[in-house]
Amino acid sequence: MQTEEESFQLQALEIQEPDENFDPEKQPQTGEEYLMHMLYERKRCPAIVTKRSAKIKSDVCNNIEMVASPPLPPHKCLLPTPEWRNVQVKSFQEARQRVTTLRGELDAQHYDQKVEPPLTTDAAKWLQFCQQQQPLLSTLLRLSQNDLELLLELLSKWLQPEQESSDDPSTSASAQSVDLWRDTWLARWLYATLVCLHLPLEPHVFSTLRCIGRAAVLHRNVLQETELERAAPYNLIITLIAQVFAQSDFAVYL
Repeated sequence: MQTEEESFQLQALEIQEPDENFDPEKQPQTGEEYLMHMLYERKRCPAIVTKRSAKIKSDVCNNIEMVASPPLPPHKCLLPTPEWRNVQVKSFQEARQRVTTLRGELDAQHYDQKVEPPLTTDAAKWLQFCQQQQPLLSTLLRLSQNDLELLLELLSKWLQPEQESSDDPSTSASAQSVDLWRDTWLARWLYATLVCLHLPLEPHVFSTLRCIGRAAVLHRNVLQETELERAAPYNLIITLIAQVFAQSDFAVYL
């Protein structure tokens, strides 16, 4: 009888397994190369469960609309310029278009995402994985929309200010207060997950996005007026949520 780990590593596609000449650092260029990278990355993803559990729900996000809006930024000098916002939105849209193109190439290679085994819903395992691994496209492209939504909810939990996090270690990114300038792994996984989300989104996903946007505003509000670099990742998140994901009321924080 196969163990969960063995079944997780089964090749679901008829494509050559990576051999000794395979270079995981080399950027894949074709659909076939992405499939090979996906087979390689599959062995590094969090262990699967035998049955997909109900999605993890964040009490923080579920109650977000019941919480008062964050105060306006105390230091206007930390706000992004319109030109900066436009550059970031353009770059993000280009990244999303690249993902769409790659998904088309995977379809041409007869890749069926439905054959992928379900991933764990253990938040602690996901936290360890995201802290230790880069958000590679070869990993993210094999995640279903449900997996991406689950991951987004976890990222939202880890982003929350300390006073709004529970004592559950799976909801805390570290013992220290979150700082996206320092915790680059969290910033990268947030951006990459947003890039890979399938549109249109369900209402509960917009709730998670608003939870993320609110946390970004609160983190930026405690910065000093000289901390321009530290404000940048929060400005990026707020910009994308307001201008790309159509949560226009967040524009007041820009």
